[in-house]
Amino acid sequence: MKMPSLNYIIKRIATAFFVVLGVLMLTYVLIYFSPGNPAYTWAGRPRGPKAEEAIKAAEEELGLNKPLYLQIYTHINRFFKGDWGLSLRFKQPVLLVVTRNLVASLELLVVAFSIAIPLGIILGVVSALYRGYLVDKVLYVASLLLISFPRFWIAILFYVFLQMLGVNLFGRIAPSYMLMVESRVGSYIIDSLISGRVEIFADTLMRALPPAVIVALYPMALTIRVIRFSISEKLHEEYVRQAMSYGLSRSKIVYRYALRGVIPAISQLHGITFAYSIVDTATVENIFGRDGIGSAIVKAIPYNDYPLIIGLLAVSGILFIVVNTVSDIIQVISDPRVRI
Repeated sequence: MKMPSLNYIIKRIATAFFVVLGVLMLTYVLIYFSPGNPAYTWAGRPRGPKAEEAIKAAEEELGLNKPLYLQIYTHINRFFKGDWGLSLRFKQPVLLVVTRNLVASLELLVVAFSIAIPLGIILGVVSALYRGYLVDKVLYVASLLLISFPRFWIAILFYVFLQMLGVNLFGRIAPSYMLMVESRVGSYIIDSLISGRVEIFADTLMRALPPAVIVALYPMALTIRVIRFSISEKLHEEYVRQAMSYGLSRSKIVYRYALRGVIPAISQLHGITFAYSIVDTATVENIFGRDGIGSAIVKAIPYNDYPLIIGLLAVSGILFIVVNTVSDIIQVISDPRVRI
């Protein structure tokens, strides 16, 4: 594989940087014009004759009395310095709260995509190899349904089904194990492995699997459809026909030759589906009682915790931009004909 040029990488990183600036500005403006007064919450929801004075003091402390453009400039400047302010809800640095919840969501996303990518590729290849047969028709209909159905609805049904079976996998870790794991990276799965606690690793992984399966449904279904269509096209290309003339089996040709040509489309696909998966993760983790970006936003909204909401939305947008930039570079590495 030919490495992309340095100019291309610099161009993509520069584009991503300016998009990040746009995301930071947009999230701040949207929260700025949203209903509610964060200063009222920061002042302790005061009442009485001195309430207005306390709210004005809080606005000055939070910088809300400055013009909007100065607030945006201060916000972007502090964001890149790592000073994101204090959370009105948790009374902790926003960066600390965002990092803690982001790691929890990434933990779920990694498990979900570890399921979706290999399973989607395998089923997509099977569907392409047996196109027109019963197994292909079943996979086609199943993938269409999984793409169409809302994941939070499937998550609710799945959670209720597990409760009916007497299986309780609520939360990220059993309460009895919570104080037994030393937090190093913030992921209970990784921290338990580092600590050598196999029983805690098994517990955290089992609790991550049900919501991860739900999150994996959308990218897996899309992968099946893309693989099926792409490989079916590749089977009609000249180099595949020539390989068949040499007596190679159909399955060997698919896995050894045709599947390589699908890698650029798959890398781009998962960069796009990552955005949808962040939304799915935010809703599914609430249903299964897991900490994460979604649960933090739900807790922040009633308190008008605008510093935390801005931080969570900005990080979610930046995460999406980074993943798409990396997927674009991977696509160019696997297929140098692609240029932006």
